[in-house]
Amino acid sequence: MVDKVAEFLCEYEDLFPTNFTDLKRIIVDLGVMKIMLKLDVKLVKQSLYCLNLKYKEKVRVELGKMLMAIIIEHVEEYDWVSPIVVQEKKHKDEIRICVDLKNLNDVCVHDPFPTPFTDEVLENVGGQEAYSFTDGYSGCHQIKIMSEDRSKTTFMTKWGCFQYTIMPFGLKNVPTIFPRVVVAAVSVSFYILPLGIKFSLCIFILRAPY
Repeated sequence: MVDKVAEFLCEYEDLFPTNFTDLKRIIVDLGVMKIMLKLDVKLVKQSLYCLNLKYKEKVRVELGKMLMAIIIEHVEEYDWVSPIVVQEKKHKDEIRICVDLKNLNDVCVHDPFPTPFTDEVLENVGGQEAYSFTDGYSGCHQIKIMSEDRSKTTFMTKWGCFQYTIMPFGLKNVPTIFPRVVVAAVSVSFYILPLGIKFSLCIFILRAPY
């Protein structure tokens, strides 16, 4: 069984990207993100946060990567503006650009999509010969935002303003929209389409033979 699993994973290794440019995005029919706001909200344009000089060049490089991967796009006109916050990754030479979306999140309409109960999931896999865990590679970045809603994600930098074309981390309802799309993708893939989701990790758990 282990050899078969290893052979299977090697055959489909293209499903495990190692950088942003390998992401092909989820098939649009399976789901896109619509950012719905409460009624009569006040548009907020925040000022730029002070950026530590040691991060300046790294931020510029990271923005270039995101533009190349079409994760963000440059904008000239905007209604919402949020500032960025820089976070160091575990590898000290790398950073993560985060957007402070608190004001936008406060006026977003809540999506009540239910997440599965852990005990139900464990019951379903109990007693099976094998089961697997998958970790979506930058999962949020695989789902597009509707074009008319992208301006709400606009953020300001020293190099201009940009908006997300895909779901950014930290935006309200992302934790519910992503599993909604995954459920749809898995359901459809068994009958019609290839899964369309890129994974960074796939762990198989094999039950020892008796």
